Amino acid sequence: MASEKREIDVVIEMMEIYINSILYKRKLYPEALFRIRKAYNIPVYISIYKNLNVYIANTLQAVRELLSERKVSKLEVIVYQDQSHPMESYVFKLNYSHMRLEEDENMRVFEEELRKSLLSLDARMKDLKDLPEESDVKFKIVLHTTESAFVKIGTDPRLQNFPFVKESIVSTANEMAKIELLPVLQTSRVGVNVFVEEYSA
Repeated sequence: MASEKREIDVVIEMMEIYINSILYKRKLYPEALFRIRKAYNIPVYISIYKNLNVYIANTLQAVRELLSERKVSKLEVIVYQDQSHPMESYVFKLNYSHMRLEEDENMRVFEEELRKSLLSLDARMKDLKDLPEESDVKFKIVLHTTESAFVKIGTDPRLQNFPFVKESIVSTANEMAKIELLPVLQTSRVGVNVFVEEYSA
């Protein structure tokens, strides 16, 4: 049980670092709203903007609950101007059979994987088209879960701050428009693969 909680804590912290890094690197918020701090022996940019931090924290609290029941398959950070036409997405794909953090007691292997993955994320972002500077570019975090988990977690009083909305299936046209770039991260310890996807116009 302790090792499972540790794995969940690590996955949640990793997602928080990634989400903040994406928002900072893609300039979805002004640079002044981020502060540099150290995590896993690497410098990372973390938001100090309260409204954004509350949204991320509420989302990750929902992820934590779903992870404990193994009821979340993916988390996506979707960047868009028009919700029906995404511009790019960052996909965290969960593989529960590959969670083996207990074999990496001091987390040296995982820290090295995370360091490399954040550098890889920077490289992938350089391959993406620049986002329009003068337009209203937004983002949302989407969780992929089961119907029963959606119903159950939607009535959990601890998670009333998370805006649960059942989304319709992504259109075939949108799916076909995705250009999947190489994985940013394939962990050998916590069963999370991260992909960057760009949508063609």
